[in-house]
Amino acid sequence: MPIYYSLTFGILLTEMIAFGILVTPLPTRWRRAMMKFASTSPVIANGLYGLKIVFAFIFVLFLDTLNRLHRIESEVSDEHKHDYNYEANLKAKRFYAQRNIYLTGFTLFLSLILERTSKLVLDMLKREEELDNAKKEAISLLPFSYIFTQSAVTMKDQQRLIDLESTYTKQVNELTKEIKELKTKELDIETLKKQVEQQSVEYNRLSDERNEFEKKANLMTLETRKDI
Repeated sequence: MPIYYSLTFGILLTEMIAFGILVTPLPTRWRRAMMKFASTSPVIANGLYGLKIVFAFIFVLFLDTLNRLHRIESEVSDEHKHDYNYEANLKAKRFYAQRNIYLTGFTLFLSLILERTSKLVLDMLKREEELDNAKKEAISLLPFSYIFTQSAVTMKDQQRLIDLESTYTKQVNELTKEIKELKTKELDIETLKKQVEQQSVEYNRLSDERNEFEKKANLMTLETRKDI
């Protein structure tokens, strides 16, 4: 690869790294300091001016590679159809021409995207800084009485929430006690039911025994009368 294409490839890698740094979610303080340094540093300004000249040279290379690829495509003829050396040489030329087109084209395209993205990021940081300054000025212009009133309202809201919380806590405790009492009453009712069932069973047993006893007594009475 010629040296100017190697330099173009290096510029492309640098642009990719710079674009990655721009879109990385860095803290606002770091991003603001970095962009401020990039926008105010004379070294960066001179470097950008030199890069514009380099990009003009890359654009000339892009046009040259397009012209070269067109010439290669026009060299294809039926005379060398079965000349494998010629076809291999032609394919190699076409490959290198296409590679150079992609290299220079992507470098130019990414330079435009990088410039536009950096401007958008700078505008966004400026708007954020203006918004922060406006908030600080608005807070500094507020009268002390308004701030005191707001703090008093906040204290009242907190006290109201505390009162509501205590009221709800009492209600929950009362409901818990009622639930315990209901459970105790339910247990007592179950116990009474069991006692009633046991008494009814015992009553039925005694009734059966009494009926049998009466039957036996009647039989004995009848036998006694027959003997008489």
